[in-house]
Amino acid sequence: MTAVVFCSLVRGQALIGGIVRDANGGEPLARVKLVLQCGGAAQEKQSSADGRFEITLPTATGCTLAATLVGYRPLHLDIEAGRELELALTPDNLARKDSIEVAAGPFELTQAASTSERTLTGAELKNLAGVVSDDPLRAVQALPGVASSNDFVAQFSVRGASFDRIGIFLDGILLHSPFHTVQSQEETGSLSILNSDLIEELTLHLGAAPVPYQDRTGAALDIQVREGSRRAPSVRINAGAASAGMMAEGPLGRSQRGSWLAAVRRSYLQYLLRKTSAKDSLAFGFFDSQARFSYDLNRRNNVTFGVLDGRSDLDRTHVRDKLGINSIMNGDYHVTVANLGWRYSPSSSLMITNRGAWMRERSGNINQRDLPLGGEGYGEWIWNASAVWNWRANAPLQAGSSVRRIHDDGFSARYNFTPLALRQRDQWRGTAQRAGGFLEQGWTRGPLSMTAGARFDGYSLAGPAAVSPHLSAMLRVAPKTRLQAAWSQSLQYPAIMPLTIQRTGNAGLLPMRANHFIAAVEQQLGERTRLRAETFYRADRDLIAQPLLEPRYLANGQVFNPPANPPFVNSVRGTARGMELFLQRRTANRLSGWISYGYTRTAMRDGVTGARYAADYEQRHTVNVYASYRLRPSVNLSARHTYGSNFPVPGFIAQTGASAYALSPVRNGLRLPAYHRSDVRLNKSFQKRSWRGVLYVEVMNLGNRANTTYDSFGGYNSRTGQAYPNFLKLFPIVPAAGLMLEWDASVRRK
Repeated sequence: MTAVVFCSLVRGQALIGGIVRDANGGEPLARVKLVLQCGGAAQEKQSSADGRFEITLPTATGCTLAATLVGYRPLHLDIEAGRELELALTPDNLARKDSIEVAAGPFELTQAASTSERTLTGAELKNLAGVVSDDPLRAVQALPGVASSNDFVAQFSVRGASFDRIGIFLDGILLHSPFHTVQSQEETGSLSILNSDLIEELTLHLGAAPVPYQDRTGAALDIQVREGSRRAPSVRINAGAASAGMMAEGPLGRSQRGSWLAAVRRSYLQYLLRKTSAKDSLAFGFFDSQARFSYDLNRRNNVTFGVLDGRSDLDRTHVRDKLGINSIMNGDYHVTVANLGWRYSPSSSLMITNRGAWMRERSGNINQRDLPLGGEGYGEWIWNASAVWNWRANAPLQAGSSVRRIHDDGFSARYNFTPLALRQRDQWRGTAQRAGGFLEQGWTRGPLSMTAGARFDGYSLAGPAAVSPHLSAMLRVAPKTRLQAAWSQSLQYPAIMPLTIQRTGNAGLLPMRANHFIAAVEQQLGERTRLRAETFYRADRDLIAQPLLEPRYLANGQVFNPPANPPFVNSVRGTARGMELFLQRRTANRLSGWISYGYTRTAMRDGVTGARYAADYEQRHTVNVYASYRLRPSVNLSARHTYGSNFPVPGFIAQTGASAYALSPVRNGLRLPAYHRSDVRLNKSFQKRSWRGVLYVEVMNLGNRANTTYDSFGGYNSRTGQAYPNFLKLFPIVPAAGLMLEWDASVRRK
């Protein structure tokens, strides 16, 4: 697709016309504000529903055309008679582009082997990330098939699988814990260290993930960081309800063979809460920075370097006298990820990619007497290599390998108050190597596409080495109807902590395994609307648990008191099955969004205790709705609604009264109340020469729903069986506003 602007002279007049398209896909853009200035005269028009426009002015000298649209970077052009120019608007989250990228369609798969894939565009990502948190992982929580019912955390579950079974891959590197948080203190919440302004593409594989994604049995989230602009420098400043940040980008050198991008963010919500509330606050502060450099050595070789650094801290020294001996007074968490990449294309049919990465995490907590409560040091060295070879038409071959050297050490401590003494200190330490590789062959003939592949993995601390096969197929039974199916096996090796921790560690732990089966049918209802139905089945085995950790009532009516050091074992196996149905419309114009319903049913069994129960993260009914509508060229309205029947309260707990609880012989028999939340957001953009701004106004939990979540187990009475679970109230109705200001040197030059 090519967006052509024509300029001609008609009896001394300036006649400007053409079409405006999205630079990322080529869709015509409606209601774009176009201002033509020629020789001091100006006229304003809007593009039509098909993106076309025509403007006439009585003079044809010194003509400049400006195009602006909320959610897109503005475009300014010097128009000369007889010249044909591309007119393409770039979404806010992408590097500025001077040409249009042709896409096969809004719902084409990013990877042919992925049967259960969900993606977020730049506008969807920004609207769903939230004004308060601006967190891309909170945007993922709104996707069809994703469940989350805790406003305080960025983590989520997929089809009954917990977040620790979901892999977060940043530019091909599996991250360990990319969050701002206070370790071992769930009530503080969490926020990802990823800046949504720097993300170019986000794809979630809900099940049967392609073979390049390693070491996770639930799902895989693939995040790609964008490059900086190669056109001109620009600076962007963001200020919201909880944090402020700045981002700058631009070309490297006059040849524009490379680009640079850098961003920083700092929170200030913790200071506001301390000044406005007499209550002790667990709000933590954070600071993070991110940079990326990209350079073309020549037309076949490109190198990139990226670094991500984040620090979180909790400071409660002002309420030192109110804290218990095992309460955190100061907590610190620091994570750094550095990534060096090289992409080589010796021919049009072969691409080779190498990546080397280093990751480090450090955390430490102390109590009100400056005694250590816990700490952890985690580190990785990673090397990944992959090659894609189109050795024949419609038959891509992909292969790759990875080597990871992992070190993890840490401790947790608990104290007695009277007399002051160390009650228990558990430590762990270990170093391990993980190596693996994959091979995947694709094949397409007519309406049928198939992919077959396998992973090969090994781990120096736990065995055995394993092969994980993968098979997927897609059949187009009609031009707008396609059937998909996939079967795969995946495994996840145990972390170093449960293998080596004192008292409860188990050096004989096996890898967790899962078999995935997926079938789907998709019907396109026009070019940009689809209806999709998907069913899934997952069989899990060798899941790691501490089956003797939780107190309960036994069948004979006696209370079971857990032993002092219950070990980790591979004792749990089970199944997850269900379906997802959603209607989605994806367009840059008018109404865009989706409405989805998901049903999940799990059945777990513990081989040590014989307990049968629903999984801790089973949410049987989930409804996710998102809608976006452009009211004017400078105003966009969006809304989201989430309903979840909610998760079980983990453990052997039953409710005996309005606020009374007791131990139970049944695990996960008590569930949290249903979760409802509706958010509304308004984006208003404005332009002043080389400066552009966007005002964000959002209302969270518009219905002021009194949602609650489970926090922790506060103990029990061993004689009566009375239990004391702790619950947290989630956000009430919360209005918030934010402002983005951007200066663009390319506009200044016009």
